[in-house]
Amino acid sequence: MAQLSRQHVLDVENQIKCPANKLFDFIKNNFTMLPQIFPSVLKGEVLEGDGNSLGSVNRWEYVLGVRRAENGANPDEILVVKEKLVEIDEKNMSFTREGIEGDVMKNYKRFDLKAIVIPKGTDDESILKMSIIFEKFNENDPHPYPYLHFFERMATMFGSHLNKPVITQ
Repeated sequence: MAQLSRQHVLDVENQIKCPANKLFDFIKNNFTMLPQIFPSVLKGEVLEGDGNSLGSVNRWEYVLGVRRAENGANPDEILVVKEKLVEIDEKNMSFTREGIEGDVMKNYKRFDLKAIVIPKGTDDESILKMSIIFEKFNENDPHPYPYLHFFERMATMFGSHLNKPVITQ
């Protein structure tokens, strides 16, 4: 008898002081700029495509920065992931990136990040919802909570970055 797939989803939402259309447009068209926004935790390179269009493949080096060592994780360890942009939904302001190689794929058969920008009641605020869609190799493998916290921290920093005053000369 074949074993059934056990897909799991973890979500985190952050309120961002930025109009939803502007936030989605920035994320969609400037994803490769993330290392410039988060240089202390992220470095990246485009391997295929332009990094922002369907089918593009990026390689990222990142530091999870977990406080407590889970599974022997070193909080300062530089990890690597190769991911592919597999979905862009302009109407629903979402995109999905699929993990295809790297450290995260050691514990998971599937590891996708889906981001959705949701308009909030006011014109100058939105919600950035990030979902980790994953499937474990073994039920005893941990849920990827350190990654959820990592994405939450990035969203908070991202909101701060978008709200920095622009200096003109």
